[in-house]
Amino acid sequence: MQTKTILIRGGLVQDAVHREPRKVDLLLAGGKIAAIGENLDATADAEVFDAAGLQVFPGFVDAHTHIGAFGSPFNIHFDTERLLQQMEAYNIEKTILVASGPHTNEDTAAAFRAEPQKIIPLMWINCAEGKEAYDALEHYIRDEHFAGAKLQPLFDGYTADAPCVDPVAEICEAYGKPLFVHSGHPPFSLPWQIGLLAERHPKLPMVMIHMGHAHGVYVDAAITMARRYENIWLETSGTSMSCQIANAYETVGHERVMFGIDSPFHHPTVEIQKVMACGVDDEGLENIFYNNAAKFMGLK
Repeated sequence: MQTKTILIRGGLVQDAVHREPRKVDLLLAGGKIAAIGENLDATADAEVFDAAGLQVFPGFVDAHTHIGAFGSPFNIHFDTERLLQQMEAYNIEKTILVASGPHTNEDTAAAFRAEPQKIIPLMWINCAEGKEAYDALEHYIRDEHFAGAKLQPLFDGYTADAPCVDPVAEICEAYGKPLFVHSGHPPFSLPWQIGLLAERHPKLPMVMIHMGHAHGVYVDAAITMARRYENIWLETSGTSMSCQIANAYETVGHERVMFGIDSPFHHPTVEIQKVMACGVDDEGLENIFYNNAAKFMGLK
């Protein structure tokens, strides 16, 4: 954890409160943002960086990113080093992290052990594998201190409301952990299926990752399902319509929409600007970029 005092001078600071970037200083102390403003003073032992002409992004929580190697058609390897470089470049305080598949959860565990102050780990579980997968989920939650589970019905070949998902939901609920579910691809991960799952497990907090993804009908359905079921939150990475982020924020609830990147498939600047352009007020930006995920995961 960063403990020394750092003063970043004269950068274009784009925080989650102000719509337009400001040329100001940023003071970090004890690993946290201590002040943002013009002509800030720091102690004599503070490390000072000249950020003139650079963009500075303080205070984000990334609610969805992956780690590991992805083969065809993606052909990319996103390891812990690259993740930390990205977090530093965009001042992402916490990342909710998932592996590249159901059999590479040790990648997430290793990243979490290395950076427990920055990483919030989820287990990617393939429900179709049955008891072995359920036992592994209990291990990662109980012994490795994972914060919840993530389902990828599209990659693993089951529907989001299949009976094999119920034991996962029951384990998460028993341990007081949330369930994250990929959405937006027929026939496996449609918003209506996730709605049926939420209906069967009304006490379990669920995050509909990508809030329907790239299809306008699925995005609308994601919002409809979240309005109907109060245990569904929406995550923004990969969603195709910036204006629907604002619609979700206003109609689903100011606390139930959260920002995510979905690295390595999407770039932080694209996902940040999509939220910035959606039309919510400054308080809404702060909630989506930081407060909602932080509260959901018990960080505040």
